[in-house]
Amino acid sequence: MSEPKISVIVPVYKVEPYLRKCLDSIVGQTYQNLEIILVDDGSPDGCGAICDEYAAQDKRVRVIHKANGGVSSARNAGLTAATGEWIGWVDSDDWIEPDMYSYMLRKAREYGADIAVCSRTEIYPDRKVVRGWDEDLFMSRENALALLLNNDTLQNYCCDKLFRAGLWERIVFPGSGTFEDMAVMYRLFERAEKTVCLPESKYNYLQRPESIVHNISLENRLNHYKAAEKRYGEMRENWPELEDLLLAQCAASAVGLWCGYVRNPREARRAALPILREVSAFCAPHMERAAEAAEVGLAGRLVLKLIPYPTWWSFAFAGLVSWLYERKHGSPL
Repeated sequence: MSEPKISVIVPVYKVEPYLRKCLDSIVGQTYQNLEIILVDDGSPDGCGAICDEYAAQDKRVRVIHKANGGVSSARNAGLTAATGEWIGWVDSDDWIEPDMYSYMLRKAREYGADIAVCSRTEIYPDRKVVRGWDEDLFMSRENALALLLNNDTLQNYCCDKLFRAGLWERIVFPGSGTFEDMAVMYRLFERAEKTVCLPESKYNYLQRPESIVHNISLENRLNHYKAAEKRYGEMRENWPELEDLLLAQCAASAVGLWCGYVRNPREARRAALPILREVSAFCAPHMERAAEAAEVGLAGRLVLKLIPYPTWWSFAFAGLVSWLYERKHGSPL
């Protein structure tokens, strides 16, 4: 069988201490037919020079230098430049195992899948956590969408997946905000006839305190909620059987808003309050259905009961639950 080209896109911004480890893991892949696209998104540190250095040493590496526009802008620039038959993504502070792309492509072709997902290792300061599957899990479109919406083992990351390039036709990442993966991932899974999830961990996901997923600002968490609500609005008619899962993710996102409210500055809380009332009004009528489908644990279920009440005591109690959860688990709810 021929070896199709895989385009690996790496948005780069202010990751100088981590970038060489990331790039070494990509250029050192056992699968050689790679097009490695590094998008320097106006990084103010030495990242641009490091990217150029790797391009000078390896003809497979292409560098795009652009003015800073955010991760969505960088990803869109990489997509426009990509010419491979398959598309992969790596965040520039993470690294991948040497056989990641040979493993994922082999399995995708073996199963005739449009998307392959590997297990991943989450790297924390004091521990490593492997998240994945015990065996190959081959799924239809509907089953894969349900697993994605459940948002547990299969999540809305680009980077632990290999996509058939045709899935990305006319797909662009949103131009502002955060959680851009969430805004496009369901569209890709809607287009994929078959998906395979794989047991071997090949992607190493560095958990940095300053990363977006650890940002408890109301602005950041509202971006997550808006992405979940928008997805609900776009999918519920075509996928009525998944409506409870769609609602559950809106509710789970509201849990994050309630838990983080008291930890934000007064001005941010005051500005967000009218929007949180709208969140409450949307979620409250569906709370019983959402609670049954949401995978939020005991602490999350306690906070779910507070969502219909956008008042100071509700936010305070949610903040206490989140504080207790963080003391036990090491990360905020």
